[in-house]
Amino acid sequence: MKKILLITCALLSSNSFALDLAKYPIELTSGDGVNVVIATTTDKKQALIKVTGINHEIDGITLLTDFKPHGSNNAYKYTYDGSERSLVSVDQGYSCCSYTLYIPDTRDGIYLAKKETPNPILVADLKAQYEQQKSKGLQAKLANFNREKHLSYQQGKITAANSEIEKQCGVKIQTDVDWKIIDDKILQKYAIGSFCAQVANEMASMCESDQSFKNDIAHINNIECQFTDQLKLRQNDTTLTFKTAPKAPNQRQFIDAYLRNL
Repeated sequence: MKKILLITCALLSSNSFALDLAKYPIELTSGDGVNVVIATTTDKKQALIKVTGINHEIDGITLLTDFKPHGSNNAYKYTYDGSERSLVSVDQGYSCCSYTLYIPDTRDGIYLAKKETPNPILVADLKAQYEQQKSKGLQAKLANFNREKHLSYQQGKITAANSEIEKQCGVKIQTDVDWKIIDDKILQKYAIGSFCAQVANEMASMCESDQSFKNDIAHINNIECQFTDQLKLRQNDTTLTFKTAPKAPNQRQFIDAYLRNL
């Protein structure tokens, strides 16, 4: 058994050394401090890429990417935060290529210009850096789904909605979600915070347009949100139980109609 494990580890650790890299890298720059080095394989199906000058956790980390279709173009793709992302897109165009860098968690791409005289020494440097960082688990850490980051972001949506009720209605109503039963796949796929904040947001909106509505919800203390496959809203004493479903249409209208009949 130990022998099998040792052989497996040896094979895994030798994967990147087996990469047949082209002699010359592709060097790119934004002109204002952002630089990218790409060392492609000779078959152009993969590449080692290092980005610097972006003040992000991928800055300085050499990533192993796959060259895949990306819309009407192609892109070097990798796994970040549990999902596949495009790092650098390549537009073939009429005069070969233009390149755009995509930083995780940002919307706009950064256009990159290609340097005319690439340095072949960078290929060996990139390969060595990749191996060193891989041995420390840096790429694996970036690839793993960051539950705490996503959870904090979604909880912020709930907190903001609760605050808006107090601001517009002058009452404190707490929206609660049992986050422990929300698994990583659901948290990664859906904006649960936004779904569950709908009742609070609708209450705030209704108070803003009609201050008398705050009297209709004065007896409500709590909104209990459940992420399910059905859309329901029920009152139990001072608690509203809201079951939200990602595929259910017209949720705002459904909530509005229910609240008007409290």
